[in-house]
Amino acid sequence: MKTILLLITLIMASLAVSSCTNDESDTDFEFLNPDEEQQATLKTEQENVN
Repeated sequence: MKTILLLITLIMASLAVSSCTNDESDTDFEFLNPDEEQQATLKTEQENVN
């Protein structure tokens, strides 16, 4: 009985560890130049006024 519970615990632990890994391949960063950042700021400010 102890061995069955130990095996179940090990299986559940391995599932928890394997599901926590970040397998997303999206590592691209979006670089904004100062002009794009200023335009985005102005756009959000105009939306807040309206």
